[in-house]
Amino acid sequence: MEDRGMKAVMKVRSGPGNVELRDVPEPEPGPGQVRIAVAAAGVCGTDIHILRDEFPSRPPVILGHEFSGRVDRLGDGVAEFAPGDSVVAMPAAVRCGRCRYCLSGDILMCEGRRSIGHGVDGAFARYVVVPAEMVHRVPQGVPLRHAALAEPVAVAVHAVSERSKVTAGDAVLVSGVGPIGLLILQVVRAHGGRVLAAGTARDGRRLELARRLGAERAVDVDEEDLGTVTRAWSGGDGVDVAFECAGAPRSLDACLGALRRIGTLVQVGLMGRRIECDYEQVAMHELGVIGSYGSARTSWPRALQFLAQGRVQAEPMISDVLPITA
Repeated sequence: MEDRGMKAVMKVRSGPGNVELRDVPEPEPGPGQVRIAVAAAGVCGTDIHILRDEFPSRPPVILGHEFSGRVDRLGDGVAEFAPGDSVVAMPAAVRCGRCRYCLSGDILMCEGRRSIGHGVDGAFARYVVVPAEMVHRVPQGVPLRHAALAEPVAVAVHAVSERSKVTAGDAVLVSGVGPIGLLILQVVRAHGGRVLAAGTARDGRRLELARRLGAERAVDVDEEDLGTVTRAWSGGDGVDVAFECAGAPRSLDACLGALRRIGTLVQVGLMGRRIECDYEQVAMHELGVIGSYGSARTSWPRALQFLAQGRVQAEPMISDVLPITA
């Protein structure tokens, strides 16, 4: 067989930077694997952290874990897909398959888990190889450029639908209006929740987008006191649920201060370091504290359904479309 190559964006070695466009061999699928021709791949905050050497990776490794594409080749034993199928894939490429988390579908909690884009080769390339069990078909009518957001939408579904279980009528604060915060906003709205979104002065365009995506209020915390706004907006009690999506101590303090008694904090953002916060409020106000990391197997069908139904809008989330050589 002719040895063919492809361009790939790689973390070539440890340390800040060290991300390069390289020529690498095209991967071949092994038994139980699928090779996917990548149509679109999103740049995640994790990719930026890997660039800065703030997130663990196993270089040399091809980056990218949010992607869509078409099935190109099938490994031995794969019968559920066919070449040309439009698909996305969960990022967990290696897992033990035996622990309680693998068996429950909470795959990202497996201690032996390695994901594409940092643990094994990812999707910033022409082709990516993944286990067939991680692949999901894209519903008819969903463009592949939109389907590339399936992974972050699944993250939002996991946080809203599975971890916190937001219900219709809930007053919800989303603190941090990056891509995950804006997707959480949309999933909360899909559940019938009311949303107040909060960001900083540098988030002007994103706060405007939050309004367009359904936030009743979008607050610049550098211009307005979030506590005062939240109390007025919620009728005086505070919010039922607060999603901390910024990964910043100031944002966490704002969430704790915005919650009603017996409210729920959902920690989605990653701080990257030890922090101090007014944790006394958790006991004094009987707050629930929930962590939400990535997605579960069950998150993906609902994420794709939300995209197909238009209940999560993907197009406003796309800032630029660039070739791999840019």
